[in-house]
Amino acid sequence: MENFFNPDHNEGKDDLEFTPDGERGWNRYRQITKENNICRVILYAGKWNPPVLVGLCEVEDQEVLKSLIFNTGLHYLGYSVEHFESPDRRGVDVALLYRTGRFKVLKSVPQKVYLGSESGPTRDILYVKGVLDGRDTLHVMVNHWPSRWGGEMVTKSKRKMASNVLRNLCDSILQSNPNAAIVAMGDFNDGPGDESIRNLGGCLFNLAENIEGEFPGTLKYRHEWNCFDQILVSSGLLPDGEVKKLVLSNKKMKIISAPFMMEDDPQFPGKRLKRTYLGYQYLGGFSDHLPVYVELIREASL
Repeated sequence: MENFFNPDHNEGKDDLEFTPDGERGWNRYRQITKENNICRVILYAGKWNPPVLVGLCEVEDQEVLKSLIFNTGLHYLGYSVEHFESPDRRGVDVALLYRTGRFKVLKSVPQKVYLGSESGPTRDILYVKGVLDGRDTLHVMVNHWPSRWGGEMVTKSKRKMASNVLRNLCDSILQSNPNAAIVAMGDFNDGPGDESIRNLGGCLFNLAENIEGEFPGTLKYRHEWNCFDQILVSSGLLPDGEVKKLVLSNKKMKIISAPFMMEDDPQFPGKRLKRTYLGYQYLGGFSDHLPVYVELIREASL
């Protein structure tokens, strides 16, 4: 979501740069523009079948989420939201949008990620358990792991700690039900080959190892693409020849890159993302990351 803030200062949060008098000149008009852009991407992703579940990273609070739902075309699709305030100093959290007519929430809790006494607080992992279409139980985790700010090697241990929290959560679910349907999504700030992601290999299958789309990753730095935005699933959702209630349509993760989300790169070959900001320059675009998407289907009615 690339810093989806409201223009008001939230007490106790370091968000002054995203206020009307702040360095970025963030205001209600720019918020509305951002809401409409986000809505456009979500509707494009699903075409005639809007996504039932949408994981979001870098949202400030309930205010911007409610505004997104009620002031755009998402309002007519029955979306609601699960969100908790995290201890992140800037106030950016994760959230889950869901269509209330399709998904019933049974449990929603934030999973704390403790990075040690010498590190600042980071985002929680949002865990939501619910029932899809009245028959399939899904365990959904939305992640936004610590960034690489300060250097990849210096910060890799922080992402490994977040990985251990996610793995322990998945392990506990799978111990109770080895066939549990788990979907873990988000901005992991590491790629499929990095240690923190490989740490999940015993309990989750990474669909980002087999991607589909025009571009080889979800964010571009100079000429290089990285795939930090990923979706991982438990074996209970993998098509393997057995008759199951709910499985992936295929073992691929699709990267969504509509033409309106991209622009010509004036410095490096090819396209780049049309962002909301480039540094402190307001561009009015969409995000600095491309969204990713998977489809679940029913193989049989049980």
